[in-house]
Amino acid sequence: MRQAIVHPLPVGLVVDGEVVDSDGLATELRSLFQEHGLPRDVRVGLAHPRLMVRLVELPATLDGSDLDSAVRHLATDLLPVGLDQLVVDYRRIGRVPGENGDGQQRILMAAARVDGIDRLMQALDAAGLRAQGIALSGLAMVSALDHALMPGEAILYVQAGALTNVVITEDGQPLLVRAASAGSEAIATGLAERAGISHEAARAQIATIGLGTGANAAGKPDEMEATVAQQVREGLRRVVAEVQSSRGVYAARPDACAIGGIVLTGSMTTWPGVAQALEDELHLPVVVADRESWPQIDGLGAAPERLDVVVGLSRATEALRPDLRAAGTKTSYRAGRHERAGTGNRPPLIAQVGGAMLALVLVAIVYLVVISNQVSSDRERLGQIQGELVAAEQKTAALKPYDDFAKAAAKRHDAVASVAKARFKWDRTLTEIARVAPDNVWLTTMDGTLAPTNGAPGATPVAGAPSGMLTPTLKLAGCAAHERNVPAYIDRLHLMTGVTEVGFSRAEKLDKKGEGASAVGGDCFNNDTKAAKFELSTFFKQQPAPGAAATPAATTTTTTPATPAPAAGTTPPATAPANQTAAVPTGGSR
Repeated sequence: MRQAIVHPLPVGLVVDGEVVDSDGLATELRSLFQEHGLPRDVRVGLAHPRLMVRLVELPATLDGSDLDSAVRHLATDLLPVGLDQLVVDYRRIGRVPGENGDGQQRILMAAARVDGIDRLMQALDAAGLRAQGIALSGLAMVSALDHALMPGEAILYVQAGALTNVVITEDGQPLLVRAASAGSEAIATGLAERAGISHEAARAQIATIGLGTGANAAGKPDEMEATVAQQVREGLRRVVAEVQSSRGVYAARPDACAIGGIVLTGSMTTWPGVAQALEDELHLPVVVADRESWPQIDGLGAAPERLDVVVGLSRATEALRPDLRAAGTKTSYRAGRHERAGTGNRPPLIAQVGGAMLALVLVAIVYLVVISNQVSSDRERLGQIQGELVAAEQKTAALKPYDDFAKAAAKRHDAVASVAKARFKWDRTLTEIARVAPDNVWLTTMDGTLAPTNGAPGATPVAGAPSGMLTPTLKLAGCAAHERNVPAYIDRLHLMTGVTEVGFSRAEKLDKKGEGASAVGGDCFNNDTKAAKFELSTFFKQQPAPGAAATPAATTTTTTPATPAPAAGTTPPATAPANQTAAVPTGGSR
């Protein structure tokens, strides 16, 4: 018998895909497995924003332990943490296409922080469960959905669930795997705060109402339905922004294919109106995934869109790699040697003891003779060493001033080199931000920082975070002539030198009655209902910190006063006007 059980977890046990409360999660799992009599061997799907998944290219001659070592050390180059703090695994997905790629192979590499994996394993162990694998949820989802390949075209998978999983494949092979915190849990949290209801009640309201389709006797939706629909629309904008950002990263590859279709799945697509809204926003044809190969599930009480990852994990194939369990738990080694002592032709016990005593006596005699000769020789050598020691101390004292000067010069050289290496070219960045701005988007504020982070885009410094690296960040706020212009602007920001990621914070749009004008402000076409206000964070390649001493974060802020609405038929300015102000605190880098 095969069962499918959906069990929502209490709030706070798992946040953005990472285990926060191991004991609480263990209690929930233990109760669930005991209640339904489930087997103790489990596979786990893992997805959270701090999980690093990269497609890398390595020489095709690397194999076995050499390939393992190369991938593990490559992970430390991409993440500012030590190798002992990472769990790394990979999957080979073929050769690099093209004439120049014959000697290279493609590797899909995944790396997770050890502390997060340890919390997950602690919860499983405390619940009495045995982890047979920890796979990427996105890859498990792709493994569960059968569909025809699109030769020469890529397929975009979007799983809109508690988190958003995005996977792009070519000929069935995954080339991009990403997870974002935007999803149903973020929407439910926002609704609970806005409506003053519990998280569980918010989940139920969203699943029932979705984007809202009903109306009361007056022809208008009631207050709760309007609140839910507004919250879902805001959440969908974040999901669409994450998908568009992933498309931009994939399209930046020189050998990227055109995306021929999109597969939509996940619990959010079962909400009223959401699947159609996503299809309209992403502007791609929807490919219907085939689930006919799924096993027969008894008493199925959940929508198939919620079970894709579960079914994919149940298929124990090589396609579920990378496996992010700790190295010691992946394979159990059993070895033993049994020696049998022969009993034939063994000398009598008395003869053995006598021979051993004689050998000891002979060894003692030889030892005394050697020691006697060694003592005489060592006395002579001791006198020579004492004389050499006095001469060496005199020579050291004479050369000490030169040594002190050399150390001081090296220290000053290192300090100057560290400061020069940590310099970030803000002038070039501001020039490029003006060049990439389209006519239908203009900026009102820019805030540049150069501060230490955890290594993940948008992360703030926390206790225990690795030191020695700084992440230049440029926070942008502005307006667009239309809300659809914001994703296009995000793609253009990726063209700037050194940009590694563009994070989407929020976007607000006036409704048809002009309500919410205070939220958008007079700097967006004087409350034009088509205008949208946005906030973005652009992250650049990390810089080494200047020296080991603590350095204040360098900040560059540019503020543009409110711009009056242009006359009809005109285009807003692409950059901030000339009357801008900039402030750089003492101790920062340019």
